[in-house]
Amino acid sequence: MEAFPHTFEIVGREGARLRRLEEDDWPIELALARTEDVPRWTMYPADLDEDGARLRAARNVRAADGGHGIRYVIEQDGRALGTAGFGRSDEGFELFYALLPEGRGRGLVTAAVEAMVGWLREQGEPLVRLSTLDGNAASEAVAERSGFRRERSGTHVDNRPLTVWLLPLAEPA
Repeated sequence: MEAFPHTFEIVGREGARLRRLEEDDWPIELALARTEDVPRWTMYPADLDEDGARLRAARNVRAADGGHGIRYVIEQDGRALGTAGFGRSDEGFELFYALLPEGRGRGLVTAAVEAMVGWLREQGEPLVRLSTLDGNAASEAVAERSGFRRERSGTHVDNRPLTVWLLPLAEPA
């Protein structure tokens, strides 16, 4: 597998791109954690403070450098609107994303997911997953628009019910 790309242009969304999250991007981590519905539907901790946001950004940089996963800043016209990325697990790669309210409804996450899926497909990955916490209709819609199918139900590490979605990337033999 090639090194994770530092940027992706988001096709069909003028001025939009994904760029690798760096340590000085901690303000978007803090902004997402302080957005009321983001901690409810994601892994962002509601009690994140500036020190925690700086640590979170630094951990993400180390994970990307180590090839374990990568978090990108979703930008449009130079403004940070959220994050998206993927992490490696024993079962392959899993995608994740979160947007500030002002970035929603533009198709940015769906286009970001499709860009990341395209790159993973080019790398020969056989499949990719994403998880949505039950009741997160917006995230479920992203999964469906991007071609994912419901694989199974499960429980989040904090005991919240979730759905695991699967997208096969390789053509069946």
